Amino acid sequence: MTKTFSNFDKFGLEPFADKLTAYLHVESNFVDESFVLSLNSEFGSGKSTFLEMWSNKLKSADNTFKVVYINAWESDFQGDPLLAIVSCLLDILQPSKEIEPIKETAGKLSKFALSVGNDVVQRFTGIDVIKAGQYAESKDGIAKPKAGHACFQLYQEKHKLFEELKKLLRELTIESKYPVLIIIDELDRCRPNYAIEFLETIKHFFDIKRLIFVLGVDKNQLASSAKALFGQQLVFDEYYRKFAHRDVNLPVKSSPMTEKFCRKLVGEYLSEEAFGKKKRFSYVKHDDYNTKNIVDLCTAFSLNARQIHEFFRIAAHVFSTTEKSDSNLLWGWQIGTFFMTALSIKNRALYEQIGKKEISLPEFTTYIKKLTLFNKKGNHAFWWAALLYLGAFSDQPVDKLEQEFRTLGVWDLSGKKEIIFQDELNRFDEAFSSGGRDHDIVFSDIYQRLEGLRTFEGE
Repeated sequence: MTKTFSNFDKFGLEPFADKLTAYLHVESNFVDESFVLSLNSEFGSGKSTFLEMWSNKLKSADNTFKVVYINAWESDFQGDPLLAIVSCLLDILQPSKEIEPIKETAGKLSKFALSVGNDVVQRFTGIDVIKAGQYAESKDGIAKPKAGHACFQLYQEKHKLFEELKKLLRELTIESKYPVLIIIDELDRCRPNYAIEFLETIKHFFDIKRLIFVLGVDKNQLASSAKALFGQQLVFDEYYRKFAHRDVNLPVKSSPMTEKFCRKLVGEYLSEEAFGKKKRFSYVKHDDYNTKNIVDLCTAFSLNARQIHEFFRIAAHVFSTTEKSDSNLLWGWQIGTFFMTALSIKNRALYEQIGKKEISLPEFTTYIKKLTLFNKKGNHAFWWAALLYLGAFSDQPVDKLEQEFRTLGVWDLSGKKEIIFQDELNRFDEAFSSGGRDHDIVFSDIYQRLEGLRTFEGE
């Protein structure tokens, strides 16, 4: 199915796409040659989906761009970014003039690129003289240069081809009625040397007016690739600046975007209709409070789009059953399952410690204190604290729990002298058991259930 904003936009990114389109129309006029924009977002954040939706919208629109979409990772095995880009340009522009000279020139340059070696001469010319001479002579009819002048002759030949290709591509681009937008995706998934070669190719071979490049990247991953080649001391931001004129972040990690995304997935995974499509039933009565709690957790754990999808798949599986029942899972178990599911995705080690009862109260407090669940003090923060501590440490004495609540900053005795901490906790006992606080450690039980899905136990 073709991905469009109307059928696939769970984040509501179409307004951002429209602003990006308008921005490129204006900003590209302020550079003399090609314009390069870096669209930054982490792995799994929905970057590729956005680029596909945006590309499809632009292709169906009038008076915008000629659009080329290139998945760099798919051409990685071929090892030739020059031919990958030229091929896509020829497909989209469909020039009236003969295209064979462009193909031939690009092919010769690619053969020179294949000849790059590691001897001393290469440091000055970029070419391994022996390999390049042999390859050029046998394949292209280029006379093998005499010893002593080889590096200079080959350099001149390469430079001539380079200028010829740019001239042909510039003429090709001028023929186009609209600017050419080349969207490069998955560059950060490529082998380090290929990713860097792709960037260098864009800069040196395609620095042509009316060409606009958008690079969809995870800059942290791309930085790792560059440092793998040039050393860990590389200042990547400065290095990357020579390729990209502007940096833009895909706005998918904000609380409003996360909420919009989660609400879409609630309908796809946890609604009655969703379970019905799978011929299953849910023993959880899902309501808006549950949705808000899911949004809180996905935001607190900073889950990206791929991780949120995994979260919902697991939750739907855990809560599904083959037979309809009038009984519902107690709300503490529901939210506890959401919490443990999110934790299993974000911090597997801590999830294991809680599930196996191998974590102390202070260690638990140190971790959850970093979560945005407790950024705002008051009843909401206390509610989350009570749920999490009673779910993981119901066997601990009340005075120890009270100390952790104070450390967490959600329990302050000032102005509450008449209120006893135990009374506050009692309000949450029925979250996990209808018989009061005398029950097993719930999060450990939830852990067993979640792990059972991996071994098909309890199916």
